[in-house]
Amino acid sequence: MKKVVMCLVVASIFLFSVGSVKADASGFVGFGDSNTAGTYFSQYGYDLNTRWVIQTGAMNAGISGNDTNQAMKRFNTDVLAKKPTSVSIMFGQNDGLLLDNGKPQVDKVTFEQNITLMVTQLKSKNIKVLLMTSLPVQQTLYYSRYPEKKHLYTDKGGIRLWLNSYNEIIRKVAKTQKVQLVDHYANTWIKAGGGAGSDAQLSASGLIAPDGFHWTPKGHNMMTYSINYYLR
Repeated sequence: MKKVVMCLVVASIFLFSVGSVKADASGFVGFGDSNTAGTYFSQYGYDLNTRWVIQTGAMNAGISGNDTNQAMKRFNTDVLAKKPTSVSIMFGQNDGLLLDNGKPQVDKVTFEQNITLMVTQLKSKNIKVLLMTSLPVQQTLYYSRYPEKKHLYTDKGGIRLWLNSYNEIIRKVAKTQKVQLVDHYANTWIKAGGGAGSDAQLSASGLIAPDGFHWTPKGHNMMTYSINYYLR
């Protein structure tokens, strides 16, 4: 299986020349939440045509706010019924969000079960799977938007580390099921300059939207390059 991070280090100078590496995405379904759907683009005045689902030619099966419990209920109609040849799966951010009682919307055991079930069903039909991690949250921006939520993540090292623990499950399932991992989280830090990683780096990178929770068009360009690379 191709290595996701190192190839992007070598290819980073080409990250935004996405048209030159566009894959034949016929039969490709993008399954996920708002970072797949791109429904927030209008809110920030972003060009809808710069969404990664448009740039890759994917059938857009993203729904804003979805977690994997909700996704499982529409998996047959929104994914399998389309008879795809390849499918990307990107969930976790909404699953890991903590409710006021301190519990996640979807616990980690259930999250892993849901992701694994999606993958095994696709593999049984010989459909190529791209398991994708979610972005590193820009915490300062997120907490300024939702100050009442900050205390929920104090004992978890902050929302960024907590949600990355759901990315770790994605990485684990990709390895266990021997399907392709597209580690957008790791690639973001590469583009942001590496190191320990900080909110300042994320802001300076231009990859993260003003809410700290979504990608900018520049972030979608980065994702497009990675996705097209693994669809080829």
